[in-house]
Amino acid sequence: MTSTTTRPYPVPADEQERLRSLADYGVIGSPPLPDLPSVVELAAYICGVPNAVVNIISATQQHQMAAYGFEAGVCAREDSMCAISIVEPETVVVRDATLDARFARNPFVTGEIDDVRFYASAHLRDRDGHVLGSLCVFDQRPHDLTPQQREGLDKLARMVMDVMDLHRHGRLLTGALDEVQRTTRELQRSNASLQHFAGQVSHDLKNPLTGVLGFVAMLADTDAVMADPTAKRCIDRALSSATRMWRMIEDVLSHASLGGRPSFAPVDLGAVVTQVVDDVGTAIATAQATVDVGALPMVYGDATQLRVLIQNMVSNSLKFRDRGRACHIAVTGAQTPDGWTVAIADNGIGIPAEDRPRVLEMFTRLRTDVEGSGIGLATCQRIVEAHDATLVIDETPGGGTTMRITLPRP
Repeated sequence: MTSTTTRPYPVPADEQERLRSLADYGVIGSPPLPDLPSVVELAAYICGVPNAVVNIISATQQHQMAAYGFEAGVCAREDSMCAISIVEPETVVVRDATLDARFARNPFVTGEIDDVRFYASAHLRDRDGHVLGSLCVFDQRPHDLTPQQREGLDKLARMVMDVMDLHRHGRLLTGALDEVQRTTRELQRSNASLQHFAGQVSHDLKNPLTGVLGFVAMLADTDAVMADPTAKRCIDRALSSATRMWRMIEDVLSHASLGGRPSFAPVDLGAVVTQVVDDVGTAIATAQATVDVGALPMVYGDATQLRVLIQNMVSNSLKFRDRGRACHIAVTGAQTPDGWTVAIADNGIGIPAEDRPRVLEMFTRLRTDVEGSGIGLATCQRIVEAHDATLVIDETPGGGTTMRITLPRP
C-alpha cells in the first residue's frame, strides 16, 4: 500500500551536491550490487531485529537497494523515514517511533504502509561528506541498541559505501576501457587510411615524377644543353629539385608505412648496423667519412623498423657533418639495468639544446641550406615510441650530436 498524501520532508543544505554525487555512483537503475544482501542480513543479525535495508534517497524517491526480512521496493521520498534521518548530524536510534515527533505521523509508523516501532538509521556518507542514504534496521516492536550494536551498524554503513565505491570505480574503469577501445578502433581506421593514402601518393606522384626525372636527365645529356651554360644550369637545378621531391615522397611513404603493428623478436643489432653501413656506403664515401662500429648487443624489437631508425640517424650524421673537419661517426652499444642503450655519435655541426625537442617533430628543418624533408627524425621518434623506448639527444664531447636510444627488456 502507498500513501496518496503529500507530506513535507526536510531537505539537506547540500542537496544539489548530494544529488550530483549520487548520480556519479550510478547505483539507481543499475543491477543489484551483489554484496549488499549479505551486509543487510548481517545488520539485522547484529542489531537483533527482523528487518534491515539499504535506502538511497534521490530527488523524489526512496530506493531500497537491498533488503532483509521483506521485498525491496521504491516509495515516495515524502513517505520515507530515512529522508528525515539523513538531515540528522549522526546515527538515529529511536526506541518507539510513535513517541518521536519526527516520525510519529509517518505512514511507515501509522499503519498506512507499516507499523514500525523501533528504527535505527546509519548514514551512507560519501568521501565529501554528502549523505546519500542510510543503512537502517527496524522492528514492529520497541527495541534498544547497545553501544556495541550501534557501532556495528555504523561500521556496516561504511561497508555499504565501500561496495558503492567499488561499483563506481568499476563504472569508471569500464568507461575508460570503452574509450580505449574506441580510440584503438579510430587509430586502426586512421592507420589504414594513412597507408591507403601512401599507396595513392605512390601511384599519383612517384610514377609521373619518374618520367620527369628521366626526361630531364636525357635533356641534360643533349649536345645543345651541354653547350649552353645557362640551359645546363637550369636543367641541373630542375633535376636537383625533382630529386629532392622524389626523396621527400619516399620519406613520407616510409613514415606512413610505420602505421602497422611492429613485429617483435630478438634482433642482432650488430648485423643491422653492418647492413646500414653497406646501404649508405656511397654517401659515406662521398663525405669521406669514417664509421666505427663497436660491439652491439642482441635486442628485442622489430628488425625492419630498427634498421630504418639506425639508417636515418647515420644519414643525418653524414648530412649535417662539419665541413671544416673529417667526418667521424661512432656506433656503440651497452647493456643497462633497464635494457640496452645504443649511441650514434658524430662530430658534426650539432643541434642547439633549445632546438632538440623540436627536431623530432614532422617537417622541422633547422638548416634550410641542407637538403632534407624534415621527416627523418620524426620517423625515428615514431619508431622509438612503437618500441616503448626512449630517445635522448646530447652533445658529443668536442662538438657534434649523440643520439642515445634505450630499448627496454621484453
